[in-house]
Amino acid sequence: MALDPEEFVTLTDHGSMKLRAAVSRAMTLLPKERKRTTIVREGEPAILNFDQIKNLAAQWDERLVPID
Repeated sequence: MALDPEEFVTLTDHGSMKLRAAVSRAMTLLPKERKRTTIVREGEPAILNFDQIKNLAAQWDERLVPID
């Protein structure tokens, strides 16, 4: 999945921002909140769940992936 990190998206409960910022913020949330986080975007896929967000974080910056 090749997504533009500069695309404007909505991070649920956190507002609109660029995709890279949304992924970064999602990865810093507390584990309970992180698991129910989604990113809503205009393109396909329209909704990114936490597993997809985690995969993007790993692709873009290994430091954003939480240690489970």
